[in-house]
Amino acid sequence: MEKNVGAVMVIGGGIGGIQASLDLAQLGFKVYLIDKSSNIGGRLSQLDKQFPTNDCSMCQMLPTFKREGASELCLRRDLTHPNIQIMTNTEMEKVEGSAGNFEVSLKKKAKYVKEDKCIGCDLCAKVCQIEVKDEFNEGLVLRKAIYIKYPQAIPNLYTIDMESCNRCGECVKVCPTNAIDLSQKDEVFKLKVGAIILSFGFEEFDPHNLSQYGYGKYPNVVASTKFERIFSGTGPYNGKFARPSDGKMPRKIAFLQCIGSRNKERNYCSSTCCMIALKEAMIVKDIDPTIDVQIFFMDMMTFGKGYYRYYRKAKEKGIKFIRYRVPAIEETSDTKNLKINYETEKGDLIKDEFDLIVLSVGQNPPHSTKRISEILGLKLNEHGFCKTIDLSNVVVKEGIYTCGCFSGPKDISETITEANAAALKTCTAMLSLRGKFSGGGSYPREIDVTTQNPRIAIFICHCGKEVSSVINVRGVKEFASKLSNVYLVEDFKYLCFKPDLDEAKKKMVDSKINRVIFAACTSYKYEVLFKQVLRQIGLNPSLLQIVNFREQISWVHKDKKLATEKAKKFLSMAVEKAMLQQPLPSITDSLIKRTLVVGGGISGMRAALLIAEQGFEVDLIERDSELGGRAREIYYTLEGLNVQPFLKKEMGEIENNNSIHIYKNTKLEEVRGYAGNFQARLKTDQSNSRTFSYGAIVIATGAKENQPKEYSYGEDKRIIPQREMEKLIINKKIDINSQSSIVMIQCVGSREEPHLYCSRVCCSQAIKNALKIKEENPRANIYILYRDIMSYGFKEEYYTKAREMGIVFIRYNVDDKPQLKIEKDKLKVKVTDPVLNEELIINPGLVVLSVGMIPENNPSLAKILDVPLNEDGFFEEANVKFRPLQFLRDGIFICGLAHSPCSIKEAITQANAAAGKVVMLFSQEKMSSRRYIAKVNERWCSGCEVCISSCPYKARVMDEQKKVAKVIATLCRGCGTCAAVCPNGATKLKGYEDKQILSMIDAAI
Repeated sequence: MEKNVGAVMVIGGGIGGIQASLDLAQLGFKVYLIDKSSNIGGRLSQLDKQFPTNDCSMCQMLPTFKREGASELCLRRDLTHPNIQIMTNTEMEKVEGSAGNFEVSLKKKAKYVKEDKCIGCDLCAKVCQIEVKDEFNEGLVLRKAIYIKYPQAIPNLYTIDMESCNRCGECVKVCPTNAIDLSQKDEVFKLKVGAIILSFGFEEFDPHNLSQYGYGKYPNVVASTKFERIFSGTGPYNGKFARPSDGKMPRKIAFLQCIGSRNKERNYCSSTCCMIALKEAMIVKDIDPTIDVQIFFMDMMTFGKGYYRYYRKAKEKGIKFIRYRVPAIEETSDTKNLKINYETEKGDLIKDEFDLIVLSVGQNPPHSTKRISEILGLKLNEHGFCKTIDLSNVVVKEGIYTCGCFSGPKDISETITEANAAALKTCTAMLSLRGKFSGGGSYPREIDVTTQNPRIAIFICHCGKEVSSVINVRGVKEFASKLSNVYLVEDFKYLCFKPDLDEAKKKMVDSKINRVIFAACTSYKYEVLFKQVLRQIGLNPSLLQIVNFREQISWVHKDKKLATEKAKKFLSMAVEKAMLQQPLPSITDSLIKRTLVVGGGISGMRAALLIAEQGFEVDLIERDSELGGRAREIYYTLEGLNVQPFLKKEMGEIENNNSIHIYKNTKLEEVRGYAGNFQARLKTDQSNSRTFSYGAIVIATGAKENQPKEYSYGEDKRIIPQREMEKLIINKKIDINSQSSIVMIQCVGSREEPHLYCSRVCCSQAIKNALKIKEENPRANIYILYRDIMSYGFKEEYYTKAREMGIVFIRYNVDDKPQLKIEKDKLKVKVTDPVLNEELIINPGLVVLSVGMIPENNPSLAKILDVPLNEDGFFEEANVKFRPLQFLRDGIFICGLAHSPCSIKEAITQANAAAGKVVMLFSQEKMSSRRYIAKVNERWCSGCEVCISSCPYKARVMDEQKKVAKVIATLCRGCGTCAAVCPNGATKLKGYEDKQILSMIDAAI
């Protein structure tokens, strides 16, 4: 039998592929990250900000632990991990073998630039004579035939667009490293991997074929991504907000929703378009609050966590919302303005004119999907998205997994969650190989330099001519050679060029250097590389300093003399700091590889099973006498899952797993400690409390159904919630055939005070129950009264089916809700139909209320765990987009309804993801700290505890015996907040001692 391969191929370098790669790398697998583009980053690289936080936050994806040798800064600028090998311009051609032993044939298309020699100096682009439309900026500006897709592309290497190139050879002449090869050929090669993760993302719907909107014809009609580039700080207009036709700031903007979604050709909702439009509209209002912004929509899909509150903020900013699907756009020939006609809800016909119109286009499956499905034998749904075969939504077939939009439209947080889940599924399938690969290689034993006098080397990089054309490098070099403890000063044309760096490394060894200063460009790109060089010669990486000559001096100064003086000052300061710098070790701590899962519902049980499958002990506590949670009252899903048999199977697996210890009728009373070393006190009914030790905690406590106060609930047995309706249907305790008329009312107690959020599943509940009733009694008149139908993703198909079966959907406004009265023992519902603009009266036999979910007992649990809740009472994650199932307090994770309202399938995906995070934590032998962390001078500490309350990572506690603050080294991120708030200077950051800072100031002045 052939030996299994401990490598994984991730195909698609968008946000999902990057997250899956990072997770697998942390789990100890070799990862090949493949992308057909010249750079990774996918669609996200074109976006400035994400909703609902309106910031970037991509760095939140970085691993929390085990970061030595990996990127620690901005993921938009660099992705470095010793276990990840990035391969761009590469596509899959053929796959042979089976799970555990795939042989993948790949084609790497010629870049005509040698990747091992290109240093991204930009000299080639400056001499290139050919200009073509810049795809990254959606054709709004031009780029050269030799180009980097965008300034911070990963990898930051040039590519030649040979279809545009005229082969003049000018770029070859100026390339300082001989990196350009115009005769380069495509390369075909094979790799062996144990598993494959497909993360192809999506293609934006192309509105060119919708001629009624004039896209591609009218310059001021733009699609979502093009609009994003227009106002981006790195966009075609360099941050100036301007419309394409004349460069003027638009004063009136319209967004048209559902372009390429929710129609006969594409009967699905793209899930993100409404929120993208809201985000872009909010950014416009931030640019200039006086700009008139209007959004034309069908239903506002604000079903995600915090989305409805974001929608309300948009309204408060003055953004107007008009419920209408605009059929066409016309252009005025003189001004290039755009005209549309629409009808208001009151029936008024309006003709309006706009400076700019944004088409909110949907998500399509990638163009390559059909080819990929044939290569791998995948099944696609009717829309061309990849079908999955399990409830985690990430398993495609044995050994092949997916994440993100390849399986259907979704947003960033769901993509990240699926990436976490796919990584865990892969790890489970390759369990015997977990942790076997370390791409960092071995390093020599670290030299003890603590008793040595500082021997400093300074290496100055010319960056071609970018530094040396402004700074007098020879003069700086002569100056630096006279500084204290400097034994070596050398200059190189390109320190990022391997031959130059190898020579620098040799000189360090020959001169017995024990402190190193690189005067080069930004640390974002090369800090990991330079630290690796130090480790290769036996030096602690904290003995490195990087002085930024390029961005901080040569790029911002024209006066060469002043720039040179500034460079000398920078080096003087760096030398002063280096002389006082001591090697900083990574501190280790014990790691208890046992998990506490709080909550025995679907997500809690699934998380417990998955962690146990990895060989770790799990304690599962449930406050009730039975496992199952809310799933005990769910019998079927909209998509057709028979829930109770699935639940029974899940419970059987839990109870028969020797690694899972179940504690029913048990509550969590107290938690002490920190990630890797928690102590939790559990209290079981009628028994004494017991304390156990854990390395991680998973919160899966679920939520409860809201008890409505509206619509006479509880006064009449004919007024019931959807949960009860489902139970009556399945247990046949209601004669469906006798029901001639049923009214279902949506958003009962949701999306208004005090519950300002959408419960996400209520529309699906109503549609699934209505369809069941219609299937049994086609003559039944069913009316669903709604505010917005949340038919996101492929749920739109069921919404369409319901309408086709004769289920009547009547929209109501929140300020004109349906009225329910009981008159002469009959139910009477009044509702205003906004289409007819008339009041309708319905006499149903049943009124079914779609009530939302509310948090249950979260405040007390949040206090015990010392983690936050959001405004709605659900647990608040570290970052809603990029760390959706983690807290700032490490070692505690969340899944299911405790996080926010979600479906069973979504809860299971989250459980997989949360379990994956636990396994990542447990994949290290011991907890280890960063090098630059805080420390406490106990003689100066007054025990005021200000630092403890200010630490965002819970990395500081009181030493109760000494009555001073103590740092939990493995949790400290080195942010410096504690040092800033300490009233008497007892807290310092290692590597930033007072002596170092003061000596640097002296050198500067």
